[in-house]
Amino acid sequence: MFRKLNIWHLIFSIWLALLIFNFELLLQTVKLFYLSLRLLFSDYNFLSAHFSFHFFDSILSLIVMLVIPILLFSTGIRKKIFRYRLTASNTFIILLTFCFLIPSLITRQHPDFQQNISELKLLPPFSIKYRIELKSANSDSDFSLMEKFIEAKEKVLLKEFDERVYYVKNYSEHQGKYNFTSGSNIISISTDSVKSIKSEIILLGTDEFGRDIFARLIFGARISVFIGIMAVIISLILGLILGFLASTGNPVLSLSLNRLTDLFLSFPSIFLVILILALFGNNLFSVIIVLGFSGWMSLYKIVSSEVATIKGKDYFITAKKIGLTNKELLVREVIPVIIIPVTVNLVFQFSNVILAESALSFLGLGSGNQFPSWGAMIEKGQEYIYEAWWMIFIPGIALVLTLLSIHNIAKELNKFFNPKIG
Repeated sequence: MFRKLNIWHLIFSIWLALLIFNFELLLQTVKLFYLSLRLLFSDYNFLSAHFSFHFFDSILSLIVMLVIPILLFSTGIRKKIFRYRLTASNTFIILLTFCFLIPSLITRQHPDFQQNISELKLLPPFSIKYRIELKSANSDSDFSLMEKFIEAKEKVLLKEFDERVYYVKNYSEHQGKYNFTSGSNIISISTDSVKSIKSEIILLGTDEFGRDIFARLIFGARISVFIGIMAVIISLILGLILGFLASTGNPVLSLSLNRLTDLFLSFPSIFLVILILALFGNNLFSVIIVLGFSGWMSLYKIVSSEVATIKGKDYFITAKKIGLTNKELLVREVIPVIIIPVTVNLVFQFSNVILAESALSFLGLGSGNQFPSWGAMIEKGQEYIYEAWWMIFIPGIALVLTLLSIHNIAKELNKFFNPKIG
């Protein structure tokens, strides 16, 4: 039965599950979007003061949830992209894509949320914790537009800390009060002030600060994929332009670019990356730039060799004689011919960038502490490998599965475009 499933079946199933479990949240997001539009025309300064990446991410999640069924039920797109059979590799890639696009719908726990560390730290997978939520002020139908916006924002956006919520490992009820431990203190809360108490499963355990490993894994996937995509785009642009110039420019320029490429290929690029980040600092932007600039050489070799073959063809000579510029020659005549080998190389390059980013994070030279990263999670898990094996095993296995899946997809693409290989 599994062999009869196509890619679109899995995508639709995940979308439907997310819709069911997050229906109320999505309605609140619609309300937040509506209030934002009203504030855009009535009080732009107030709206801009509350605008943040998490706000944009919530609106983006709503848009993605609306676009997915449109793509799935568009006959042309479904037949071209989503008609292929499910495999282990493309299943994992689809899950990774959902983690990249809508992580805040997959988990409602902020990756950096930490509270009651002494109680919740280093809990193993499938542990139980209790969520004690306090009552808030009664809602008022006469709220102003700004107050309604803030209320909707509080319900939609993930929080690093919430003073109305306590997470505890155990609690007891005695004489109309709930009692639980927070650090070295015993806290008592009146039952009348408690809105709800819910038990939650810690699916993949917690780290040394009581942060949820599952949430950090999901948001870490977003960082890895984002860095991979942006770095590959930079490598693609450099490889295309330099490779084209080397094959169509003057001999001196071609010789210089070839020697420069050989220089970069003569030693592992990871050493150059570490040196630059150590000198100029590490953050998300610098990691993307450095990894992008360190991976253009293989694309350069492919483009320059393909263009060297193409430029002797009649159609290329004719296009050049009728007055097409170098830009037009590259876009119209070269890219359509080399798109297949370049695409396969880009997929392999994508996995290399993800591995390099994880290695840099492991060494403390990644995107910094502002964002969760699989490499940083593995590095921190070394310190607790005997008492909290899940801290290093779970992000490690996620990284391995990601690399294997991308590698298998690249091999399948290569076989599809070049049947003689298989």
